[in-house]
Amino acid sequence: MRILFISNYSDLYGANRSMLTIIEHFKKKGDEVALILPKHGNIEETLVQKNIKYVVISCFTQLYYYKPQLKYLALPFLAMHTYFQISKIEKYVCSFEPDLIYSNTSAENLGIKIAKKNGIKHISHIREFMDLDHDARFVYGRKKKKDYINQSDGVIYVSNSVANHVNMGEPLKEWQRVIYNGVDTVDWEYSDKSIPEELNLGVVGIFDPEKGQDVAIGMMPSILMCYPKAKLHVWGDKEGKYKKRLYSMVNQMELEENVIFHGFEKNPNIIYKDMDILMMCSRSEGFGRVTVEAMQRAIPVLGYKSGGTSELVKDGFNGYSFLTQEDCVCGLKKMLSSEMEFNKLRKNAYDDARTNYTVDLYCSRVEAFVEMIMKNK
Repeated sequence: MRILFISNYSDLYGANRSMLTIIEHFKKKGDEVALILPKHGNIEETLVQKNIKYVVISCFTQLYYYKPQLKYLALPFLAMHTYFQISKIEKYVCSFEPDLIYSNTSAENLGIKIAKKNGIKHISHIREFMDLDHDARFVYGRKKKKDYINQSDGVIYVSNSVANHVNMGEPLKEWQRVIYNGVDTVDWEYSDKSIPEELNLGVVGIFDPEKGQDVAIGMMPSILMCYPKAKLHVWGDKEGKYKKRLYSMVNQMELEENVIFHGFEKNPNIIYKDMDILMMCSRSEGFGRVTVEAMQRAIPVLGYKSGGTSELVKDGFNGYSFLTQEDCVCGLKKMLSSEMEFNKLRKNAYDDARTNYTVDLYCSRVEAFVEMIMKNK
């Protein structure tokens, strides 16, 4: 089988990391795989290392989405530029001759159009809400968005929360499926540990209001009242107003000694090495690779009770969920109420991640779904 993947961006963040897992799986199976990127980016180094065929064709793949921002007044010009680039994409499609076109996110809008025009089967892998997490709205409204995505021969949703939102509460059909992401299992042996006197909390993700770094920082004064030696380690980066806001918050709240900015780090082993508890503060996380990465290393999670996080974090089992600052501090106190409780949560997180969110399970489910789509629809 020949599979052509299309990504809507060219960096090595969560959605593309999950896509690479699938690409590698099909490549190892002996299938021919290729990837179209809309511009040059840091994912290319990894593609070269893994010997994955790809091409860069300059285009704006999220044609039908806009944000209420001035820069999106340029959308008609981006659409016009992309219109003239479609011939290049179709030329590459014709040369590669795929049996299946695989759109990696709902923000990628060209795959469906090109697949339908050329009589090629198409799968949409929906990894985000778009409106709730990125404030990006479909130009024709939510129902038209649902109808557009459902032109695909198959649709994969990354969580029940995303499926329910994007499919507007309608029961999923045979050609629609929820498949949780899988994360590479790290070589890390579990062992109990004492409750640390100097508590290391962590928040991980690109700097974006929807990732909630401001929420974690805003909770630190209350946390410090209970745990005076606690530190919040902030992993991630992105230049812009939000980054300036985060640094300003730390200065105004005089938290320079307790909030440490580490910047972007691509090696998860460095990120989680000394972390005791993960704070997942994203208000609308589609799935939460970071949550699973932490759990794999026996790090319990304080997670915002919404989106995919609400499906991964189970109160009193592998962490605690929260909606308010009071909830969060209460959950933290429960986590650290005793060494037995702390290690129970740690062991459950460890076992849960390594049982239910593995790469093998993820890839086998995607493979079975692809085979069904290729045979039946």
